[in-house]
Amino acid sequence: MSRKQLFASRLQKGDTIAIVSPSGCGAGLFSHRVKRGIKNLERRGYRVVFGKNAFKVTGYTAGSPQERAEDINQLFKDKAVKAIVCAIGGNHSNQLLPHLDWKAIKDNPKIFCGFSDITVLHLAIHKKTGLITFYGPSFLNQFSEYPTIHRYTWEYFCKAVASPSPIGKITPSSWWTDEVLDWAEKKDSQRPRRKKKNCGWIWLRSGRACGRLIGGCITSLMHLRGTSYFPSFKNALFFWEIPEGESIYEGEPVSVIDSYLTDLELSGVFEKIKGMIVGRPYRYNKRQVKDLVEVIKTRTSGYNFPILFNVDFGHTDPIITLPIGVRGTLDSQQDLFSIDGKAVC
Repeated sequence: MSRKQLFASRLQKGDTIAIVSPSGCGAGLFSHRVKRGIKNLERRGYRVVFGKNAFKVTGYTAGSPQERAEDINQLFKDKAVKAIVCAIGGNHSNQLLPHLDWKAIKDNPKIFCGFSDITVLHLAIHKKTGLITFYGPSFLNQFSEYPTIHRYTWEYFCKAVASPSPIGKITPSSWWTDEVLDWAEKKDSQRPRRKKKNCGWIWLRSGRACGRLIGGCITSLMHLRGTSYFPSFKNALFFWEIPEGESIYEGEPVSVIDSYLTDLELSGVFEKIKGMIVGRPYRYNKRQVKDLVEVIKTRTSGYNFPILFNVDFGHTDPIITLPIGVRGTLDSQQDLFSIDGKAVC
């Protein structure tokens, strides 16, 4: 880590949460999700505002790169805003990087949260400013869930951003879902998604390790390879997860993940990390899960760091919130994954 860590002030009841659209234009397309998300957060005691360009729809993005970056820059400067939550992911957050005001972000540290493509912004912000940001819920996905936010997701979000105490030991959720209910047809407003029993964590390699949490969506992470925004993985606990593929009804193919892991190995990442944490695969069947496990074991066969698989973060629900840059621990003997350092002040 090249910069001193910066911590945002903890979120408190009555605070203002601002919503931005750094990539995809979902906020402009799914007004019923927006309304439900506002209601879900207001019921919990928070005020919700939106970036100037949050509702723009310009093809597959929410405005130009300059417009999307402008919202983030302005909201970091806005003293009334205590947290910035991304509406949804996408595939074009990387376009914002030349336009972000790093000084404004550094001078006004605050909670910044989202997942998937927001990986690009998390890692760039942490690299350029040292700010602890949060790989966690997005507004349209988790905070706009029907009929309300999943308790497990909300519990771990609050542990991460609303208390100066460390999150501590992580407990797996008792259930999970990756069911898709079409937002365009408002099927997501007709019933809750079906739950599946969670079999818990799987240790692909035993061991004990401590290190800083660094990672995100593996597809988005690859956008930064070879740039000045690519993170340092020295002594890190590398967490990663798998997004949807060509269709929202299927996950990124195992063959693609295999190539990404090869890229990371060739980049020297596996020589530097202390441990690996893999999120539950999105929309994978049993055969794909088995193939993925074999790929992970094969690509990391020359290393001895512990690997924890099937953890509650990423594109399935419910999810934990992971503070990027904060120290964590893996210990297979104790079946332990914990987040040991504070994430806010």
